[in-house]
Amino acid sequence: MTESLWAGTPSPAYPKLDRDDVFVDVAIVGGGITGVTAALLLKLAGKKVALLEARRIGGGVTSGTTGHLTEVIDTRYGELSARFGPDRAALVAASSRVAIETIAELDARFETHARYERLPGFLYSERREERDALGEEAEFMRRAGLSVSISQAPLPLAIDTAIRIENQAQFHPLEYTLTLASQIPGDGSHVFENARAHNVDEGEPCSVHVAKMPSLRATKVILATHSPLNQVVLQTKVAQCRSYAVSGRVANAPHGLFWDTDDPYHYTRAYRDGDAIELIVGGEDHRTGLGEPSDDPFQRLTAYAARLGLEEPQFRWSSQVVEPLDGLPFIGKNAGAEHVYVATGFSGNGLTFGTLAAIILRDTCLGAFNPYAELYDPARLKPFTRLSSFLAENVEYPLRLMSDALKAPTARSLEEIPRGEGRIVRVQGRRVAAYRDDDGSLHTVSPICTHLGCHVAFNTAEKSWDCPCHGSRFTVDGNVLDGPASDPLELIHLEKR
Repeated sequence: MTESLWAGTPSPAYPKLDRDDVFVDVAIVGGGITGVTAALLLKLAGKKVALLEARRIGGGVTSGTTGHLTEVIDTRYGELSARFGPDRAALVAASSRVAIETIAELDARFETHARYERLPGFLYSERREERDALGEEAEFMRRAGLSVSISQAPLPLAIDTAIRIENQAQFHPLEYTLTLASQIPGDGSHVFENARAHNVDEGEPCSVHVAKMPSLRATKVILATHSPLNQVVLQTKVAQCRSYAVSGRVANAPHGLFWDTDDPYHYTRAYRDGDAIELIVGGEDHRTGLGEPSDDPFQRLTAYAARLGLEEPQFRWSSQVVEPLDGLPFIGKNAGAEHVYVATGFSGNGLTFGTLAAIILRDTCLGAFNPYAELYDPARLKPFTRLSSFLAENVEYPLRLMSDALKAPTARSLEEIPRGEGRIVRVQGRRVAAYRDDDGSLHTVSPICTHLGCHVAFNTAEKSWDCPCHGSRFTVDGNVLDGPASDPLELIHLEKR
């Protein structure tokens, strides 16, 4: 079982949607930092809002983050400058700074107790051959407006070169998000939990359909889930990945945010709560559903953490990361829509970009100008500047559909499945995704993803069924963990023989 460092944060319960007369100015689907911030900003602007969360507020991707806030996005500034131009690379830095400062302002205003802390960031390499490339990247960062210098990273590693970036930040993501959420209910605004939206009908008004609950009506709808509903076209512009983290108490830790240049890369940061220091080490990202059955990213992270002085992690967790094919998020009115807005593709910068998305979407819903809206417009043509990535991502889906039909099962019989493992087996004339728990009991579901029909694969590290086509994830009993799927896998009841 995996559990994040933030998982024990006390969270107040919000009601289910049990009324059919809720009509608001803006409905926001998704109760992470993006949805919560957007809902609060719109309410502060005088709008009536309804926030719907499928599980608990902050309990999705936000609880799987590591609390860092930075202008250093996953796409290098040299690449941004080449792809979008130097002026737009500077807009990326400026917009990220606006998000970081907005979090600081909201943290102080609502006394979130999130322990917001400013500190430097370091991009480093242990390899001599990357010294020139880091020097060039530092210059691109400087031109984009970041305050940088060539330095050494204060880590117990044989680091050759590092870029030091001033005035980055970190905080407790759940303390912050939960405090902001508590400000939303009242004066015609609502927060609903355990309200999984599965469809949105655009109209005047729009209707948000919630599983096993009444529908909700709104003039505008913001889809603040990492994988927006109904947006099949948008799925062609992103790739879903898993990212992993471990943490534990240490006596001393360096002051800063740290990223290396490895592939897959690693990051390190220390969260301080009074005298206690929690060292967080993360990375080892891979495409969702494409990890090897024997692969254990947590084991590799634990080995890397040992180099930094963390011998026995107390927490380990993972989260879904959505990678945009052109390197920038998609924030704004969905292509072809009039009243539905999306926010996705934040890569590993969900807290910064999620806050930026809330700011842009607030302004858009209010009809106000936002200087960053055009840069992140979901209808932009820039995804096709990486035509090879776009084609590779979208050719893979039909090819995988065909190969799934021909692929041999991963086990010849149910008896071959060890405890704690899952396999695809042909049983009684059909393919079955079967998992054997630690007690020896079998859990059997259909291997066909309910999104677009690809076959799922077993994720050994997280005990889940993951779809390699568009990143949907399911429990061993078929329940949805991550979208874009909104329906569970079909349960299969095998005849006893």
